[in-house]
Parts: sequence; structure tokens; C-alpha cells
Amino acid sequence: MRVTIDHREVASGVLSNHKDCYVDCTVNFSEEEQAIIKARDLYRQGFSVRTSTPLPSQTALFGAGLMRPIGIVMMVVGAIWGIAGGGTPTGLLFFVGLGLVVYGWLRVRKQDDRLENSEQDVTVKQLLGRPTFTVHAWNPAAAKGIEQDIRDNLVGLKSLIQNSAELQTTQTFEL
Repeated sequence: MRVTIDHREVASGVLSNHKDCYVDCTVNFSEEEQAIIKARDLYRQGFSVRTSTPLPSQTALFGAGLMRPIGIVMMVVGAIWGIAGGGTPTGLLFFVGLGLVVYGWLRVRKQDDRLENSEQDVTVKQLLGRPTFTVHAWNPAAAKGIEQDIRDNLVGLKSLIQNSAELQTTQTFEL
């Protein structure tokens, strides 16, 4: 098993004044390990780590929550204006409002999902298909701790694969 761990920092926020840290991990299995995984059907084995995305900010939560009411108002105004004979701009106003309602709903749903799930599962099957996964960290010190957790989990996974190579023979002993 060859593992590459990379730490990176990305500017975020409206003014790019906040920095998010990420730990990218790439896991490549050897041919022998891939054969053991296939022979013993170890595809569902894995571990859990922190999620790959940061928590949404208060501004993002407020903005996503505000999109839906604004969209509804735009739809109502567009519909009323259209009934009164407003023409093409009213249809555009209605559909822009509908777009805001749908987009706001999707954003709120995505943010709620992130608030509820603080971990991601990494399985052998995922690593065979896409060998890189990313973990978000609050700061460089947290990233170092996350790296150690990843190392510990991968050592356990390597041990599981190695110990699954051969079946244990029959043993007789007295107690």
C-alpha cells in the first residue's frame, strides 16, 4: 500500500480573508493487496474520518434561507403582473423567482446535511475506484491530528488485508 498525504490551504469567504485547511490522501494498493481484496471480498471494509467540507457560515445559512422567500415574492409579483398584461418580463420574473426557490431549497438541504453529518466513510471499494479522499481541518494543528488518525486507520486496514491473505489452519491445544 502506497499512501501520499498532502496538506493544503485554500482562501475562502466573500473577501477571501479566511483560510481553510485540507488534508488530501491518496491510497494505491499493490497488485498483491488487490488480489487479496478480491479473493476475500473486502470491498466494504474501511473507516470513518471527518467530512471534506467546512461548516456553512452564518452568512451562507442566512443567504440560503433568504432565497426562498425572495423567490416566492418574485413569482407572485410576476404572476400578478402577467395576469395584468405585463408581457415577457413578467414571465422572466416568475421563472427567476422559481429558480431562486429551487436553488434556495437545494442549498438549505445541502447545508442541513453537512450540519448533521460530520464524518465521511472511506471504503476499500471507493479507494480502488478513486484513490484520493479529502478531509477538512480547521487549522494546521488540527490537520496534523487528522493526518495521524488517517495513518492509524490505514495501518489497521493494511493489517486487515495482510491477515486475510490465508485462512488459519486447524489448531489443537489444551487449556
